[in-house]
Amino acid sequence: MGTTVEVVSNEPTEPTAASEGSSPSRGFLRRPPGLRVHLLGLIVAMLLPALLIGGVAAWSLAASYRQSFEARLQDTVRALALFLDAEVDAHLSTVAALASSPLLERDDLAAFDTWARQVGKSVGGWVVVNDAAPGHQQLLNTGLPEGAPMPPPSPPGEGAWTVIRHAIETGRPAVSDFFVGRGTGRPVVAVAAPAMQAGHITRVVVLVMDPARMSEELRIMGLSGTAFASVADSQGRILARSRDHERFVGTVPPSREVPETERARGVFRSQSVYGEPAIYASQTLRAAPGWTVVVAEPYERYQATWVWPLAALAGSAALALATGLAVAAKLARRVLRPITALARQAEALAEGHEDRGGTPASGVAEFETLRLASEQAEAALVAREAEYRAIFETAGAGVAEQDVRTRYYLRVNRRFCEIVGRSQDELIQHLRPSDIVHPDDWDRSPSMRALSIGVETEEECRLVRPDGAVVWVRVSAAVSERDRQGRPLRVVSVVQDVTERRRAEEARAVLAREVDHRAKNALAVVQAAVRLAPKDDPAAYAKAVEGRVTTLARAHTILADAQWTGADLRVLAEAELEAFLSGMEQAGESGPVVDLDGPPVVLVPAATQPISMALHELATNAAKYGALSAPGGRVTVSWSVDTEAGLLRLCWSERGGPPVQGPPSRRGFGSRLIETTLARQLGGSIRSDWQPEGLVWEAELPLVRSVRGGQAHVAK
Repeated sequence: MGTTVEVVSNEPTEPTAASEGSSPSRGFLRRPPGLRVHLLGLIVAMLLPALLIGGVAAWSLAASYRQSFEARLQDTVRALALFLDAEVDAHLSTVAALASSPLLERDDLAAFDTWARQVGKSVGGWVVVNDAAPGHQQLLNTGLPEGAPMPPPSPPGEGAWTVIRHAIETGRPAVSDFFVGRGTGRPVVAVAAPAMQAGHITRVVVLVMDPARMSEELRIMGLSGTAFASVADSQGRILARSRDHERFVGTVPPSREVPETERARGVFRSQSVYGEPAIYASQTLRAAPGWTVVVAEPYERYQATWVWPLAALAGSAALALATGLAVAAKLARRVLRPITALARQAEALAEGHEDRGGTPASGVAEFETLRLASEQAEAALVAREAEYRAIFETAGAGVAEQDVRTRYYLRVNRRFCEIVGRSQDELIQHLRPSDIVHPDDWDRSPSMRALSIGVETEEECRLVRPDGAVVWVRVSAAVSERDRQGRPLRVVSVVQDVTERRRAEEARAVLAREVDHRAKNALAVVQAAVRLAPKDDPAAYAKAVEGRVTTLARAHTILADAQWTGADLRVLAEAELEAFLSGMEQAGESGPVVDLDGPPVVLVPAATQPISMALHELATNAAKYGALSAPGGRVTVSWSVDTEAGLLRLCWSERGGPPVQGPPSRRGFGSRLIETTLARQLGGSIRSDWQPEGLVWEAELPLVRSVRGGQAHVAK
């Protein structure tokens, strides 16, 4: 926002720079020197991408023309190759049929000669029968007049000697390269097949072909006037040619000097036999190993398919560019001022401060509308930004915004910093969601999923604070900014701390499971009490069942008061024995005495019910037959914690009751119930001593299964 240029919006003047020495002329201020040049340069810079794209499109079009030309050339050569393969296959089949003739097997050469002449005439060649013995003397030659003497054998490596040897060694038909026949003196090629007699190769039948016939077939294939086709043998010598066959047969063309790596691509450039550059397509023949068929077009025609369209397109682009520059220069004065002002305002807005210079009025209606709309939009944007900042900073929930490409935090509010235990300086442009989300919750983190797939999502996950503390949060994440293609650029996450709620839910779930488990155990005990209690006396049966159910209810009440975290052993014993003592006090009797002795011990919920049932059964037995049945009786319940042995020791001792005559003759339901609840459920051991003074009952229970924190006691 330089101050050296002053814009007056109410007068038709141009911006000027007094520092550059400009002076007024005819009441108007002169434009700064080079302004139009700079604007034209800007227009050119804006057009360069379009020109580049146009150039790429033109080049692609030219490439498609080249590819189309090359594809047509390759299709032609493949079609010729298929045709020639079929021709060679036909000759191989013919010579194989001749070699397998029964006439040869019977040595009836005269009859074979008549047949062979007909076959040779039909395929445009002649048939020669050679001896398989070394030297390969000709035995029959339909290319010579009847009765004419046979020519001497060909020296090794000349004439058909090579193809004959190949047929003998492989036992299969073979195709020769170009050679000059000794009998005819003409350039020929041959196919040979071995003839068998009694399982041995005795003769070789050779079908000799004149390449001129192949040239005629190439000529009538209908190639364009400038194209030509030729066939070469494995040594590169021309066998047949669609043009000037007689002139070039047997010669090696310049295209044979092209490296095999270039020829293998299928299309290559080389000099033709006429000395002109040409574009070639080649294809090897399947039926004749080493033979190659090529189709060529003059390189000038190849160039004409794409050079001229490319030149025309380039000329059109140049003309369009020139026209665009002319129009841009004409409109420069009317466009420059509002565009410059709008750009200045945009830069100021991007930097976060207000541009007070304003936008000058424009003589163009569209730019005037744009100027007014821009001022309104700027005012609205400033107001919304202020509102958003106020909400962002004072929100009761944590709010964070991340960059999709870098995954870094761009801005966070105060509450978010409190939740994650980090400052803004630590978070912004230094940490990503993956740095604070618990590793086990990466896949379910809404922020990370919104960053990855760009959709709104909500989920609960865990965050890890720097001190290692884990915080449960509920995160709602959504895309706050997208590019023109709809791809996410920024993601906003709203974070609420739900740690306390999660802990309460987990505690309720544990409590519900514990209540369910205890209820099932209680029902099982009730079921056993109902099923096993003696039923011969209904009143006694009802009393026994009622007493045991009441015991279970008292144990459940104590556990419920402690929210199912455990039960104090002294409280449990007092509640259980009080029911037996209160009945005697109500009757006005001087009741027995109960002593409780032991350190503070909190039983785990799983041990509360079994121990309460054991105390109930012991008290019931004492009330019937022992110390609780006599006024002077005394019951002592003591317990101790043996941390070294890992045991809770519990002792029931009776004195002052009726004399004990010894152990009972049979075990009652109470004894079995005590054994089931303590020994089997808690893994304890029980010992009963029936002394004359009274019963002494002892139980040893594992701390880890009976006392809360028992594992820690054992560890110590």
